Amino acid sequence: MPDALAHGAEIRAQCHVSRILVDDNTGLATGVTYLRNGLEHRQRARMVAVAGYSIETPRLLLLSASKRFPDGLANDHDQVGRYLMVQGAPQTAGRFDEEIRMYKAPPPEVSSEQFYETDPTKPYRRGWSIQNVSPLPITWSEHVTAQGHWGEVLREYMRDYVHWATLGALCEFLPQPDNRVTLADETERHGLPVAHFSYTQCDNDKALVQAAQESMETILRAAGAGEVMTVQRYAHLVGGARMAARPEDGVVDRDLRTFAVPNLWITDGSVLPTKGAANPALTIMSLAARAADRLVAGARAGSTGRAVR
Repeated sequence: MPDALAHGAEIRAQCHVSRILVDDNTGLATGVTYLRNGLEHRQRARMVAVAGYSIETPRLLLLSASKRFPDGLANDHDQVGRYLMVQGAPQTAGRFDEEIRMYKAPPPEVSSEQFYETDPTKPYRRGWSIQNVSPLPITWSEHVTAQGHWGEVLREYMRDYVHWATLGALCEFLPQPDNRVTLADETERHGLPVAHFSYTQCDNDKALVQAAQESMETILRAAGAGEVMTVQRYAHLVGGARMAARPEDGVVDRDLRTFAVPNLWITDGSVLPTKGAANPALTIMSLAARAADRLVAGARAGSTGRAVR
């Protein structure tokens, strides 16, 4: 933010964008409406970039329906809100006789992508990465209680904390069109519909998580662990306005520009078409930086049309 402010950006706190405005004749975005202190304001713009992530970005596009876009902005092909993805993120801990003291270093210290790619000998597609993680005591207590332990047994596990080491997996779940965001009947404090999030794991996702858990248990036991325990977790939501080669298959092109509105950009994790088995943050940052280059080039050329390369 300091760098943005130094280059002329203005940050308006406590503002809630309620709608992206589009000229139905030209098909171009003309700005946004936003709510602040109970009042609606309009901000004109030559280009609009949205970065609300995988829930709020699709929600805003759906809230921005118009005569030209009756089913939601940039939603001519019913792609807005679809293909939401998370990662299966199970964590498996193993107890060792010696003290491990996993809290001594920040995670992940070691990571492996041995199981990242599809193994044609297995009945499931795609794979997972493994890294060691170091849950601190409060998170460790959640790990233990997930096994059903409570009372004196929980206290004993907590006293034994320094003997445990933990591995975590990130599993690549598959994109499914029915995992999606739509608008709910319920409204929030501004009277706007909230997002309805619908998500179900497919058989491939379930098989992948099970295989990842087994791989971590095997590693820990091979390293000398006696008891092992796993907690099921999920991480890193992406999708909902995915990148595609054709407008029939997605919302934005490779430059993160929406197919339907040439001067509307989406610069967050909602554009990712697949999940991967790694933290998506650096990919999102790289795509946003690339889109910023395209936006700046277009602004210098005075263009709101096709990307300037």
